[in-house]
Amino acid sequence: MMNSRPPKRNNAPRGPFRGLRDMMARIVGSKRFLLLASLLVAVLTWSVLVASDTTLTRPKTFQNVSVSVIGEPTLKSRGFIVMDDLDELVSGVRMTVEVTQANYNRVSGTSYNPHFDLTDVTGVGENTLEIAYSSQIYGPVISCEPSTITVNVERYMTRRVPVVLEMVGFAPEDVYLDSYRTDPTMLSVSGPQSLVTSVARAVAKLDLSTLSTDRASDRTALDVELQDASGAVIVSDKLEITNQTVITDSVIVDTEVVPAAMVPLELDSLVTGEPAEGYELASVYVEQDALRVAAKQEILGSIEFITVDQPLDISGATGNVSGYARLKKLTGIENTLPGEIAVTAEIAEKSIERTLRAVDIDVEGVEDGLSTKLSARQSSVQLTGAYSFIEALTREDVRLFVDASGLGEGKHTLPVQIGIDNAQDFTCALSVPEVIVTLTQTP
Repeated sequence: MMNSRPPKRNNAPRGPFRGLRDMMARIVGSKRFLLLASLLVAVLTWSVLVASDTTLTRPKTFQNVSVSVIGEPTLKSRGFIVMDDLDELVSGVRMTVEVTQANYNRVSGTSYNPHFDLTDVTGVGENTLEIAYSSQIYGPVISCEPSTITVNVERYMTRRVPVVLEMVGFAPEDVYLDSYRTDPTMLSVSGPQSLVTSVARAVAKLDLSTLSTDRASDRTALDVELQDASGAVIVSDKLEITNQTVITDSVIVDTEVVPAAMVPLELDSLVTGEPAEGYELASVYVEQDALRVAAKQEILGSIEFITVDQPLDISGATGNVSGYARLKKLTGIENTLPGEIAVTAEIAEKSIERTLRAVDIDVEGVEDGLSTKLSARQSSVQLTGAYSFIEALTREDVRLFVDASGLGEGKHTLPVQIGIDNAQDFTCALSVPEVIVTLTQTP
């Protein structure tokens, strides 16, 4: 009997992926798959051909491409200036360009350098300018948004204005600004005609509080501001200040200072003459009793008083006298002193004393039926008061009396009183200040 391998069974399993393989075979052999595969191969073939052809072009869009400005100096040389803020006029544009396949990835919006040229301005007022491009070597610009801008244009002009030094603050009391000078004394202002014509001066402000005798000669750079005729400040980035074609915003100020001090007036020298008899000079009033004098230290230290050449004359005066006294000129001083000073002389009556002797003493108010007897019938009167009043009095103008009103019989000590008609203020002293009055019944 011979050994032999058993025959294969047709229905024996051939592995776990047999069903999957059969399904894939059916798909690959289908007509739909063959069409899809053909399309894919065609697309790949076309892509390779396009990528390898550098002459083909494609559109490319750039967002917010910055725009530059050219021709501004030339525009000014032609007598025009743009009033708009050029930096904010067009911040960026949207550009679409046709670029070759070879340069597609390397090109940028800045490669085209979009700009507007101010030399295209034709006159004052509104001017519409087209955005241009410095280069289009990578391909033409298809569109640009915006493609134009509108600028407002004015006449451009230059004029020269004076430099004015304005003093601010207060100098120390011991410092006097003797002289000052600005360098330069004139500046040129350029810009729009509407602004330049309103500029009246260039003002630099000197703070006097910074002056010191430690710096007798000083040089300082001070900022300037432009002002109109009314003093209002003019500020604009369209205005340009130049000194001999060099742009500047300051001037040099040279200062010279000397010491200063308050020197008193010699009050006794301000008036001359004598008032009328019975009157006297009570006081002298002036607007200020000292004046500020500035001079070199050796001169300043030698001046003790300020005197006068022509004092106020009060001769024969019976009342206040006002006028001017002419001051004596001082030599070697740097500041200007007034030529004269207002003076008021207060004239007052003298107060005098006068004694009237043997003035009778009367008794008033005695009731009917009573008789009087006085311990003294007369008294001396010493009067003190204004000259014109006291000097004019006589014994008859002075009345001495005692008041016995309501008193009965007996002895009474009564004060002596004085009466003067239309009397001014006065004081008096009596040699007999009181008397004994004896009242008796009349028989």
